[in-house]
Order: sequence, then C-alpha cells, then structure tokens
Amino acid sequence: MIIGSGLIATAFRQQAKELTGVCVFASGVANSMNTDEAEFLRERSLLEDSLNSLSSDEQFVYFSTCSIYDEMSFKSAYVQHKIKMESIVLQRPHSYIFRLPQLAGISRNGNTLLNYINSGIDRGELMRIWSKAERNIIDVSDVVKVVLHWLKSSPEQNLVENICNPTRTLVLDLIKTLEKIKGKKAILEVMDGGGFYEIPLGQTVEVYAKIGLNFEGDYISSVLKKYYSN
Repeated sequence: MIIGSGLIATAFRQQAKELTGVCVFASGVANSMNTDEAEFLRERSLLEDSLNSLSSDEQFVYFSTCSIYDEMSFKSAYVQHKIKMESIVLQRPHSYIFRLPQLAGISRNGNTLLNYINSGIDRGELMRIWSKAERNIIDVSDVVKVVLHWLKSSPEQNLVENICNPTRTLVLDLIKTLEKIKGKKAILEVMDGGGFYEIPLGQTVEVYAKIGLNFEGDYISSVLKKYYSN
C-alpha cells in the first residue's frame, strides 16, 4: 500500500509489485516553510489512522527530513513536526524512517529547490541566491532502490537511516548545470553568505556499495538532464 500522490509516492508506485506487505507513507506536508498547524495536524491524523489500520507483521515506511541536522532549520515548525512524527512511527515495530535531502524527480511542487530554479530560468525571473549555499541532491529513483534493499535485507525491526548524496553541491553550480542543459541563462542576484550542514550516512553507505549506486563523476548533471532537459 502506498499512501500519497506526490513525487515519492509516484516513484514507489512504479515498484508496487515489490512492496507486498509494506505500507509506504508518502503523504503529508510538502513545503518545509509551512507554518500552518492545520496542515501538520492533517498529516498526523492520516499517519495515526494508517498505522492503526495495519496488521502487526506489515512493514511501515515513513519519510522524514535531513534538515534535522541543520542548526538553522532545527527549530522550525516543519522540522519539529517531523521529529514528532518520527516518535509516533517508532512506537510501532517493523517501522522504517528514512530522512531525505533535496530530491530530483518529476513533481508539480514548486517549493522544491530544483523546481524553483528550473521555473526561474524558464520564466526569466530574478532569483536571489546565496554565494556559498550548498545542497544535497539525490534522484528519487535512487531513494526507491535503497529503501527496497533495506526492506528486503534489514534484520532490524525499527530503523532510522539517512539516504543522501555523499557529496554536497553549490547551488550556483546547480544553476550553471541547468543553464547548460536548457541553453538559457538565469537572472541572478548573488548575495554573499549561505552555507551547508553535514548529514551522517551511517549504514546507508554500505547499501550504496551493495546495489552499485555511484555518486561520483557526472551524477548531478545526469540527474538534472533526466528531469529538466525538455
């Protein structure tokens, strides 16, 4: 069972045959800037209803955020909400929490970093960018591969892992790559500042090796071409 209709849910539906006995919860607040308590309560209610509907031996997958490791974002309403949802999920056995960074994939959500940049270039809109800002980008299809491996091989009843790119990318470099792909220049106001935060990989790095997932070389440019070349 897959709950949701957005980027993550769509990616997992393509592998639905491999998800027998698994509930993938991919619904909830999609905008990390959200402060509307009603949206948070709606996700919590759906999450609790979903957990209560499962049989005791079903596996449950919940997606959280790597922004938990960002000191600037940790106290935000969104991150605090995600922490609360994690605590609810972990009360149930056979539950998996995967914290994610910025995802690349087909999505109508204009709040994602890559969609924002892509739309800005297409529309010729001014974008204000921090000169030193770095972000962690991973293809949503790679997230699916990693999760499926964990579900099939992990002996743990409960698991919390980060799925991310081992390497960060300057936002300005993301823009330059998209400019080349689209053959169009972005209109930028580059402001001095910005930064990054470290995301611990834990056991996930071993999974990357087992499934042959390699982030070196042209990983970022290949992923951006995959989703933004038209």
